[in-house]
Amino acid sequence: MADTQFKEVAPTSGSEVMFLPEEPIESLWVRTFDGEVLGEALFACMADQIGDRDHQAKLRVLSASGRATKEALTMPMRRAGIERSADPATIAEAEALAEALADVSWESFLSSFEPITTQYLAMYRRIGELNPAEQTTVDVLIAHELALREFGRLELTGRGERSLDAVWALGRLA
Repeated sequence: MADTQFKEVAPTSGSEVMFLPEEPIESLWVRTFDGEVLGEALFACMADQIGDRDHQAKLRVLSASGRATKEALTMPMRRAGIERSADPATIAEAEALAEALADVSWESFLSSFEPITTQYLAMYRRIGELNPAEQTTVDVLIAHELALREFGRLELTGRGERSLDAVWALGRLA
């Protein structure tokens, strides 16, 4: 599991697969939840460690977006018979990843967003295929990933002043 989790923040070639086509929906829900826990904690830890105040503020917004997305999973997971809370091992993994990324450039970190969001988008679409009744939640998950992707793209192309627009447009942040 640690290797799969690392792929979530490390640049990938795009060929790695985050889930198997035959994987049951319950497993996909758990992967989704754990991914949001990891993202929320990773962005928060990175914000605590980074010196650039602009990047720090942006990471805090991304963490809040991860938290809101994680919370949106509560009812669909309950309907699927899954009760889940943040796994301390996932939090510890996020902390270790944040530490490992401390010496990575902002641009290198952002370059991981495209392949990561591609993997998550595929998984979320699969959840929608397996359980069309949860399409509203799938739409929330997809919008979240697309907002993260847009954030990374805008940051990488020098348009950081607008990079959070898609995240804010989700309208789920306090």
